Amino acid sequence: MVKKILLGALALSSIGFASDLSTVTGESAAVFAKKESNGDKPLVYLADNFHEMATLPGFSMGAPSGLVSSYGVAFAGLSGRRDSDDTDGALALGMGFGNPDTIGGAVSLGIGSIDPRDGGSFNRGNLNLNVGHHFKEYGFGWSVGMTGLDLWHASKLDGDNQDPSFYTAVTKLWANDILPFAVTAGFGNNSYADINKENDRKDKVDGFGAVAFYLIPQLSLVVDYTSNILTTGISVVPFPEYPISVSLGATNLTEQGPNDKVAAIGSIAAAYVF
Repeated sequence: MVKKILLGALALSSIGFASDLSTVTGESAAVFAKKESNGDKPLVYLADNFHEMATLPGFSMGAPSGLVSSYGVAFAGLSGRRDSDDTDGALALGMGFGNPDTIGGAVSLGIGSIDPRDGGSFNRGNLNLNVGHHFKEYGFGWSVGMTGLDLWHASKLDGDNQDPSFYTAVTKLWANDILPFAVTAGFGNNSYADINKENDRKDKVDGFGAVAFYLIPQLSLVVDYTSNILTTGISVVPFPEYPISVSLGATNLTEQGPNDKVAAIGSIAAAYVF
């Protein structure tokens, strides 16, 4: 069985987004705009508008994003998952390259598990890569990517699916004065295919999608459908001037797959612009 750990913070969407791995969710990044300095503001405050934000709350909790990163952005995230039988977590590190106005992207490393009780900490490592382009005049981005390229895994995991997954995705942002929202859609194989399909998921291709509603600039409500798994939750940016986001949610609400249990998920993700 492939564990799917979802890094819920998952879109630092003025500075990052989420890319799902087969065993851990990685973090990639996309810079759209840079905030003006608000040096007279306290650390914690309610932002009046999106221009005050160093990053936006996430718009995905599993579906890969059509928005990609650029050179000068590094990112990291820590996630956890808890159901009635199991607790586990994962770590992701990465950085961007290129320029999404032409061609940009990111490379990241996903590491799991961080729970020593299942055979040892850091016993899985995956490489992830995406490239894409932003169509700013239309307000959307398109990407292609690979996730879960096996770098190492413990011998006891030899029976797990170690094949990488491939996808293509688009993300469209709709700005308005009432309820801004973002929609992500795409398709992929392996870890993005229906979790109920037995064997050879690497040869199966299925669609995925997510929608996020920005209730206020610092808070998004996310609904995600990936691998026939329904996930919902919230993403929060607690400090408007810093690119840090926190997510909490519930996944597998329809109890699909071998591990057919509803699970709580949570994460924290951060980016650094240099």
